[in-house]
Amino acid sequence: MFKRWKQTVLLVALAIQISGCAEAVLVGVGAAGGAGAVLWIKGKMEENLNMPFSKVHTATLAALKDLELPIKKEQKRGLKARIESQFPDEKYVWISIRAVTESSSKITVRVGVFGDKSRSQKIFEAIHQRL
Repeated sequence: MFKRWKQTVLLVALAIQISGCAEAVLVGVGAAGGAGAVLWIKGKMEENLNMPFSKVHTATLAALKDLELPIKKEQKRGLKARIESQFPDEKYVWISIRAVTESSSKITVRVGVFGDKSRSQKIFEAIHQRL
């Protein structure tokens, strides 16, 4: 009986983990040349791009300008960058870019504390327009 109870608790914990915090969904963003699948996981949108870090970084800054999102903070060290911005309603935007190889990069966008899928997707679409 104790073993069955233990299995039930484990299954419930697993169900909670899968349904909430571990949400992972492939999101369809208009694919530019070299774009990979966009992944929505734990409130962040991520994508691996077949583009060098410098090109992705430049496109991201231009996209934020296109969306009229001010750059509040930017840190760039080597082949990694972190950019912070903010929507007019004061919802924060965190973007990180890092080189995976010389010719590919990974970009991650989070809007707000818990993530905002539609706004993150809008930022990704603006970045793709600039690539």
